[in-house]
Amino acid sequence: MKRLVLIAALALAACGGDPGPGAIDVNADPVALHPDAPDRTDLGSLTWRGGLVLTSDDERFGGLSAIEVYEDGFFIAVSDSAYWITGTMTFDEDGTLTGLEDVSLAPMLSALGGPLTGTAADAEGLADLGGGRFAVSFEREHRIEIYDIGERGERMATALPENFGGPPGIERLRNNGGVEALATVPGGLMAFIEYPIIDGRPHTIWHLPDGGAPEAHDFHAEAGFGLTGADVLPDGSILLLERFWSRDIGNRIRVAQTDEARLTAGEPATILAAWGTESTIDNLEGLAVAEVNGETRLFLLSDNNYSGEQRSLLLSFTIEGY
Repeated sequence: MKRLVLIAALALAACGGDPGPGAIDVNADPVALHPDAPDRTDLGSLTWRGGLVLTSDDERFGGLSAIEVYEDGFFIAVSDSAYWITGTMTFDEDGTLTGLEDVSLAPMLSALGGPLTGTAADAEGLADLGGGRFAVSFEREHRIEIYDIGERGERMATALPENFGGPPGIERLRNNGGVEALATVPGGLMAFIEYPIIDGRPHTIWHLPDGGAPEAHDFHAEAGFGLTGADVLPDGSILLLERFWSRDIGNRIRVAQTDEARLTAGEPATILAAWGTESTIDNLEGLAVAEVNGETRLFLLSDNNYSGEQRSLLLSFTIEGY
């Protein structure tokens, strides 16, 4: 949870507290992939299928850090100020992403039943474990929790966390560089560490098998890039979202593909797309893969840090070969 999120949380408290779970209004305005060439749809091995800039008068909306998407366009997301957000994406007859409807928001709860606050509230990763159970990773107070919110989020307003723990050494991770992404794999969970514990060393990706010993994989990313999102393609390979930011350069994004065998062998990932400020971009943190309208779709979500200078983007693509 960034400093701006803390300021937003304090401001909300000063105004009388969180109003609680319920429906919220979210505006969804279309955006082009290439602003200077709005008819272009190509981006490496990705093809544009629509994008939205999301805004709301509800000051709790923002900081979107992870998302899961389903065949009918229903989605579950989390924010790094500890809110659940659900809703349904809409598409035109060609399958282009056009908007959102039925958006709801609810505070994530602590084991004591109250809303998560302060350094405990920095939710970053999300993975669907099946049967309405979701794993959520948190930074700052590093941990992974399991919430039984229901397959459509019907219990998100009352679900209490069950501690999952985390990979070995989770307590030594950087304050703002912990388990940034999660992905469900057969027989377990993958946990993706945003930045190396030691500068210049590889990133660590942990396989956390059900009932087995955790296994660490080294992942070599270009210097300055953090791992911020991940999901699994229908063939079992893994898509990764890599994010870079500097004041002089701005944002840069890469979407990469790998699999556990390549990780074990230390082989590099395949870069499917890479772009910077020449195309639509922001602080992209969430990645989800879903079958929608008969297509394998990639969805990317950005964290606006509750800043008027950044945007909450929801972007959709198809992937060459899928």
